[in-house]
Amino acid sequence: MAKEIKAIKCPNCGSVNKIELKPDFYKCTSCQTEYFLDDNDVNINYNHNFNNGNQFTDHSKTIKIVGIVIGCIIGFFVLVSILIGVFSSSKKSSNYVYSTPAATTKEEIDSGYSASRYTSFAFLVPSSKQPVVIFLESRRYNDRSYETKNGTYLAYYSLLKKELLAETKMSDESLSSSDVKIRTFSDGNIYITNNKTSLLKLNKENFKTEDVGKKFFEANTELQVGVATMELVYDHNGDGLVLLTNDGKKRYYYPLIQKLYTEDAYRKASYGFESLLPSASTKTIYTFSSESSEYPEEKLQLMRVIFKDNGAGPKNTNFNLRWWKDYGRSGIFTGGEPYRKVLISAYGMQSSRVLSIKDITPERLYFSPSVLVDEDQTLIIKFKGDANVKSPYKLQKINPQNGAVEWTTSLPTDTEIELLMKYKDGFAGTTRKDEIILLDNKGNITSTYKLD
Repeated sequence: MAKEIKAIKCPNCGSVNKIELKPDFYKCTSCQTEYFLDDNDVNINYNHNFNNGNQFTDHSKTIKIVGIVIGCIIGFFVLVSILIGVFSSSKKSSNYVYSTPAATTKEEIDSGYSASRYTSFAFLVPSSKQPVVIFLESRRYNDRSYETKNGTYLAYYSLLKKELLAETKMSDESLSSSDVKIRTFSDGNIYITNNKTSLLKLNKENFKTEDVGKKFFEANTELQVGVATMELVYDHNGDGLVLLTNDGKKRYYYPLIQKLYTEDAYRKASYGFESLLPSASTKTIYTFSSESSEYPEEKLQLMRVIFKDNGAGPKNTNFNLRWWKDYGRSGIFTGGEPYRKVLISAYGMQSSRVLSIKDITPERLYFSPSVLVDEDQTLIIKFKGDANVKSPYKLQKINPQNGAVEWTTSLPTDTEIELLMKYKDGFAGTTRKDEIILLDNKGNITSTYKLD
């Protein structure tokens, strides 16, 4: 059959440029596609042929290069991952070694605990004159193997060395400041009541305590039945104890003078000049007046109070100085009765054994004031500069003779000193945030730090 001649186009790219390889077989010179015609001119069959020598060689090289690059990249990341794993493993192993019991001493594990601090009390070590503060701490140890050490402690800290000097476990239970009371008696010794069950005396040199309750109580025949509970009287009532005997009697006991009182006898022994002991002496203290409900606009005053102190016996130095209406007698008053405006009544002076009172800074205006140090002619007060409750506190040293200001120190915001004591190089104290603060003799803050 005769063949009709047609323009044959490449089925792949549409080009008519071609070479004939053999009858009816062609190769497109544009895209290198080989194709052929079947006998009935209906179908054009083709196949992509990349067997051209140069093209195959170039393409193979390209593939090899790409493969090598990809392989290098993968190898690099694998190597980096291995190195990181090695170093990370080494670091973790090092940390693990240091944290195991084999690499950590018993004392280091034992020291890990959390503590709630309830109260503080300061004193000077007699031999070194260095300040020490006692904190009542309720502790919970982190390591369960030391669970038996949980409880309440007296912790003795050196304010200058910034370290724990000693500790005494008071109870396996968690106690508060209402359960453990600390007081310096008029003999200069520190006494501690522990959970209403024991009376301890502190050795200020080695920080050890001695149970002296039995020795004190044996001196009185009425107490030989035994004491069920004991508490310190209020601070302004002196060196006494409130006792409940084993036979259910409430008594007030002043161990340094070995005097036991009933409720009525105690009240009479605490007030008035007539009940003073032969050892009574004249003393001077400085205190601020209190806010008055009857005269709320009266300013607070820094007062010098001279009084008769009953030594180791019953007393009441809570002078309750505040402006009020004195009607001269007790009773219910409607407002029409005559009265005097007084800071302390004549009866109050007599019952509290007060000889005289005087405002030593009459021109001053104080907000939230209190006396921090009153000893050996050293008077340190704290107060706010204005009525704003958010205002910071100031410390001030006052000349107790004439009321003159000797120095003033502004405390950091939100810092309130709870306790301050004098020592040879200045002052040391604690704040309400378990911080220690040190000042020199000119009132400059030399150090502040927080207990761990």
